[in-house]
Amino acid sequence: MKQIAALLCAVALCGSAFAQAPAYKDREAGVNRTRPGNTTSVEINGVFVAGVITITNLNTLLEEARQGQTHPENHQPGGMTALIITRKWTNARDWYQWRMTVLDGKTDRRSVSVIYHDGSGVEVGRLNFYNCWPIKHTLPSTNAKNSGYAGETIELEYERFEWKDK
Repeated sequence: MKQIAALLCAVALCGSAFAQAPAYKDREAGVNRTRPGNTTSVEINGVFVAGVITITNLNTLLEEARQGQTHPENHQPGGMTALIITRKWTNARDWYQWRMTVLDGKTDRRSVSVIYHDGSGVEVGRLNFYNCWPIKHTLPSTNAKNSGYAGETIELEYERFEWKDK
């Protein structure tokens, strides 16, 4: 019981010490303390994409281990993952036409930006993907028993990416 009381006292003391610590201002001493919120948006070639629901595979680089070896020195950088964007389905055919252009053997590379916003909607940073092309386009499945949204998905390969602070 004494140990629990001592632990609670220590936690209370640490909490008050942190509360008294000076707050850093944004960009003070080169440190950006702004944290992105849960709000993101997407632009393709600078044009806002409406109705984006999810953006996945933002891990950008995979790390691969040599077969059967798990030590860190046996790991090597892998390839980039495909960026997956899902939006609410509309009758817009832009993703479909982009995919069909690529399937016809024509080069159609575009820039894609995933933009992060803070709680008040101000842009705090963006992840830019350059020379993207669609490798898969999925239309919504038809299921009369499903009451959820109908979403279409596009998977994009890209040549390079970069993070930009605001």
